[in-house]
Amino acid sequence: MQVSLKTDGIIVGEELKTVAGALDRSERCLITCHVKPDGDALGSMLGLALALMDQDKKVTLFSEDTVPETLRFLPGAHHISQELPARLHGGTTLVVLDCNEPQRLGRQARKMITQASTVIILDHHLFKGDFCLMESGCTRPCFSLIRPDIFATGAIVFQILKELQWPVSEEIAMNLYTAIVTDTGSFRHSNTTAHALQTAGELVSLGARPYLVADNLYQSYPLRRLKLLQMALSTLELTPDGKIGLLQATPEMFQSSGARERDTDDFVGYARCVDTVEVAVFLKEVSSGEVAVSLRSKSYFNVAEVARHFGGGGHFHAAGFRKKMGLQEVRKTLLDHLTESFSNMAEKAHD
Repeated sequence: MQVSLKTDGIIVGEELKTVAGALDRSERCLITCHVKPDGDALGSMLGLALALMDQDKKVTLFSEDTVPETLRFLPGAHHISQELPARLHGGTTLVVLDCNEPQRLGRQARKMITQASTVIILDHHLFKGDFCLMESGCTRPCFSLIRPDIFATGAIVFQILKELQWPVSEEIAMNLYTAIVTDTGSFRHSNTTAHALQTAGELVSLGARPYLVADNLYQSYPLRRLKLLQMALSTLELTPDGKIGLLQATPEMFQSSGARERDTDDFVGYARCVDTVEVAVFLKEVSSGEVAVSLRSKSYFNVAEVARHFGGGGHFHAAGFRKKMGLQEVRKTLLDHLTESFSNMAEKAHD
């Protein structure tokens, strides 16, 4: 069941009651999120999981990738496992957070979806199609609450908890506050609405600690990250018109600095900081022949469309994709595409 969308960022009526009711009826839940989880994915997972546990539900948390070092402070993070049982227990509800594409769940996606009795998707990314039908042969009941107009999946979870009138502990508040902080860029991104600030304020009043969150997210970096950042910044280049800024990190840089892929979170933001730049690009080749690309825009350019063109996805102002190609090949192909897109936009504006 795909619920309708609203535009005010607040979920009301049957759409909220339907999904909240499905969660309330679930006595056993498997909670998961997309690969390479970020603060919104993990904060949403843990906030919901702790609330379900407080209601004496049996909860398993699964992520294909480990929790990043900067997010291990989140209450309940130790509950997240990288292993699944051989077969899910009968009557298990699969709850997918911050993702509405099966392939983004990783290698265990088909197993989780087909063995679950019910599937619930809570997300704020652009909707790609019926989640369960993407896995052929899956006929499980599927409830989706997908709201691209909402600033973070953590905010969707918070509204569900309020609908159910379940208590929100300090630990739950910390997780959901972290989800909102990370997906609004510490309240700097264009999705920072009055509702976002109001929700954050509610969570602080419930026990979330802004200083502790900020300290762990932004003031506790390992030295290897800063060494890699130093090298990456030396590659900063702009197109002649200054509208596109590019940074990159090569396998040699990772080896020299000792950094890992997760250490590059938000490197793309440094290219976006340049005053003339509308689209920022960060290309990282952690291992030879596979490149991950992060895209950010400031105002009018939809980077999600670019990411989808290359097989990825995301939001209007923040998106990405991965390619099994060499870094320079990806760079040239992407730059050609972006240049053509800007040219087409200029022609339309002129007409």
